[in-house]
Amino acid sequence: MKKFAVIFAAVWVGFSLVLTGCGNKKEAETKAVLVKTMVVGETAKAESRKFSGTVHGYFESPLAFQVGGRITRRLVSSGDRVTAGQVLMTVDSKDASEQAAAAAGALNAAEAQYRLASSTMARYEKLHELQAISDLAMDQTKNQYELASAQLSQAQAALARAENNLGFTSLTADRDGVVGSTLYEVGQVVGAGTPVVLIVDDTKKDVHISFTEKQYGKYSVGLPCTVTFWAFPDLQLKGTVREVAAAPNTSTGTYDAKVTLIDAPSDVVVGMTAEVSFDDPQGNEQIMVPLSAMAAQSEQPAVWIVRDHKVYLQKVETGQYGNDTVEIVSGLQKGDRVVTAGVQKLHEGEEVRL
Repeated sequence: MKKFAVIFAAVWVGFSLVLTGCGNKKEAETKAVLVKTMVVGETAKAESRKFSGTVHGYFESPLAFQVGGRITRRLVSSGDRVTAGQVLMTVDSKDASEQAAAAAGALNAAEAQYRLASSTMARYEKLHELQAISDLAMDQTKNQYELASAQLSQAQAALARAENNLGFTSLTADRDGVVGSTLYEVGQVVGAGTPVVLIVDDTKKDVHISFTEKQYGKYSVGLPCTVTFWAFPDLQLKGTVREVAAAPNTSTGTYDAKVTLIDAPSDVVVGMTAEVSFDDPQGNEQIMVPLSAMAAQSEQPAVWIVRDHKVYLQKVETGQYGNDTVEIVSGLQKGDRVVTAGVQKLHEGEEVRL
């Protein structure tokens, strides 16, 4: 009986140790942080660069009155087709009409003075030849004639300006196209030079995008690309970079660029959202990681890498930024396992579960 009790006690102790060991193992596994990772080289190399943009006309003309005034008529609306020379808007022409009438009256007076001075000059020249008048009288008559001639020229120029100003009260289209937008309404007062109508030549179409300072210089004029559209998921067009700004946009700090669409269908209209994709312009393999993989470091960017189920902070150098990715220029190698989620809660050497 005693022998049986001893055997039973030994078995019970062994069983308890097994249970304790399993419990400790499960507890250790529970404490290990569950992380999401990616392996460098498996999912991110030679990725294309993507830029969001908007479809625009190849040429866009913001038109403005050359004289200020109150708008009296708006003859077009956004989306209307227009032809070169078509009247789009008018401003109050009362003042311009009065100025033109006054200039015409001044010209009539100047013409009368010139005719009188001209006939007097001809008569005095004959008298001077006969020595019937003095040289002084002849010189005075000649001066009056030259003055009348100059006043006539001034009056003619003043009338031309007044008539031009009268014509400027009507704003006309400078080319065939479509009205992109109208910025003012009837009754509003606009100053000379203030854009009021946008005319778009949509025979060709561009997509306007922008590059950051780091990206500037890598995307040159003539570079091919692929363009897709949010409204037409199955439509894919070819394009080329036709223009890159030499200076950054003062509002955004980025460099504006224009991509010309090749054989764009009429369904692609101005204002649509587009995405422009470029292959790596330098033809190199890239290491791209999600932005969520970047650990907050004040001194230098870093990521967490996993080795033997533990995480270690790895400093890196970043390059170009995509919509939700960032290029790693140095600090990572192919095969490194990088934590892509929950990076702010990790500690150096901490055990993790994949």
